Amino acid sequence: MTRAQLVRTTCYVVVAFMVTMAVLFRSYVYPNGLKLPLEQRRVYHLGAEAATYLDTATFQLRAGVPVTDTVSLYGDPVAGDDRTAVWVEFSSLETAYGQRIDYHERRTAFDRRTGMAVACCGEYIDDDTAVRQTGLAFRLPYGAEPRGYPIFDPVLKREVALRYEGEDTVEGLPVRRYGYTVGPAKVEDLPDQVPGKVLGLPASRPLNVARYVRITRTLWVEPESGLPVRVREQRTDTLRTPDQVDRVVSFQADLVTDAGDVQAQAAEAAGFRRWAVVIRDVMPVAFLVLALVPIVVALRTRRRPRGPDRARGPDDATPPGGATSAGREDQAPAGGGTSAGRDDAAPPGGGTSAAAQDQQQVPGHDLADAG
Repeated sequence: MTRAQLVRTTCYVVVAFMVTMAVLFRSYVYPNGLKLPLEQRRVYHLGAEAATYLDTATFQLRAGVPVTDTVSLYGDPVAGDDRTAVWVEFSSLETAYGQRIDYHERRTAFDRRTGMAVACCGEYIDDDTAVRQTGLAFRLPYGAEPRGYPIFDPVLKREVALRYEGEDTVEGLPVRRYGYTVGPAKVEDLPDQVPGKVLGLPASRPLNVARYVRITRTLWVEPESGLPVRVREQRTDTLRTPDQVDRVVSFQADLVTDAGDVQAQAAEAAGFRRWAVVIRDVMPVAFLVLALVPIVVALRTRRRPRGPDRARGPDDATPPGGATSAGREDQAPAGGGTSAGRDDAAPPGGGTSAAAQDQQQVPGHDLADAG
């Protein structure tokens, strides 16, 4: 193998390596990074400066009270596997004075790629293990698209339709806004009866009531990570008597993610966005561009350099038969004779000269010589 062949072979190997790496980053490394983790430890808060709620201890309606909903997410990595993750969520709604207004707990298994809830692993909502959780469990999938998604609402305990509402910006980060409005929907029958006068009725006897909830929830989602960086929940709870009339508002608030949590989640989403762009877009293109270098080298080695010009001029050209240039006066003619320009040159064939032949042909030449 010549040196040029060795260089070309090496270049071809390098090109194959570069193209393979470009394909692997796009089709293997990036997709394998799009799995929701088994482990999870996240706490965020939604707050309202002025909420209205019914104090069930005294059955008094209190207004203008600051409230905070603390949501905690924890993963159960032992219960999950390569395809399924299991997370447990705790949601505690409390006043600024520490009085609990509402509480929810749920355990949900979901597909790590799609984020859709699956039936396994001992899921439950509060004390109810019969509730079937469907739709998105906790968040949108990686690469969230501008379209609607089914999502599970833990307060309503049912699947609702999350619709796409448009583009927005949160903390300088491009996000997509999704939302839904559901209700009033029945959530539960209160275990204890409520006095009629609390419900605005003249009768003082206690009555059975059910709690109905109307929720408008808006999510600002960074699409690459599928992470909600901001959440707004406008919620109204009412107590409804058996005649299907809402008698009193038991809770009303406009809850929004705390500013500190918005910043933290936006920073996390931005970090994932940078990783996705580098792995999916930048690295494959970089490898393909670098592959052009060995391609150029291989093409250049295939071009053979031309040798020096060996063409000769007419002055130094050798005519057929090895004779010298006709411009030289002493050049011998063909057949080995001398130059035709010399008087004593012998003619072709070795005969006498033309002058001698003339003397022989003149009549009386011998007699003249004798006289």
